[in-house]
Amino acid sequence: MRFLIKRPKIELIQDELNTVMEVMSAEVFIYLDLLIFSLIFTFLLAPIFNSLALSCLQFACSYSFFSWIYLTAFSRLFRKN
Repeated sequence: MRFLIKRPKIELIQDELNTVMEVMSAEVFIYLDLLIFSLIFTFLLAPIFNSLALSCLQFACSYSFFSWIYLTAFSRLFRKN
């Protein structure tokens, strides 16, 4: 009952949600996510590789590939005007 009486205005909630969406869609966080996913991908494929150099090469290749996919496919579609 108390929640219904002191409920915040919808404009304030929308402003806060817009701020959160802007922060979460910042390119720094996207590239950080790509870095983490590439690291996980490399750790999962680590038993296949015989040396640390091949693992590092695979990490660099997967990070560059995922970044290229982001830049070509998603960045152009969701670029702000």
